[in-house]
Amino acid sequence: MDPRWERVRAIVLNLVERCAVCGQRFDPEDLQALGRSRSTWAFRLTCRSCGVSSLIAAVIGEEEFAVSSAHSKREPVTERDVEEIRTFLEHFDGDFQRLFGYSGNGGGR
Repeated sequence: MDPRWERVRAIVLNLVERCAVCGQRFDPEDLQALGRSRSTWAFRLTCRSCGVSSLIAAVIGEEEFAVSSAHSKREPVTERDVEEIRTFLEHFDGDFQRLFGYSGNGGGR
C-alpha cells in the first residue's frame, strides 16, 4: 500500500464524517481504496450501520499533503454541486480506469 494512504484516508474522512442517510460517524475501516493514478484516488465508503455505499474520487496533489485539512476553509455544498454529481452518476458506466486515464500498460500507477 502507498505510504501516503493513511494521510489520504484522513483527508477523505475529515471531509466526509457521517453517513448522509443515517448520520452514523464513519471509522477509518469504513473506507476502502479501489485504485489510484498519480494524483487521483478512488474509494468506496460503506456505512456499517445502514449498509449504504458511496464511491469517492479524490484528487490530491502534493500541496494537500503539506497543508492540514483541519485548518482549510471549505465552501458549503450547493444545490448545483448536488445536481452536477447526480447527473454524472446517472451517466457513469463504472469504468474507473477510463475515468482516471489508466491505459493498462503500467503508466499512471
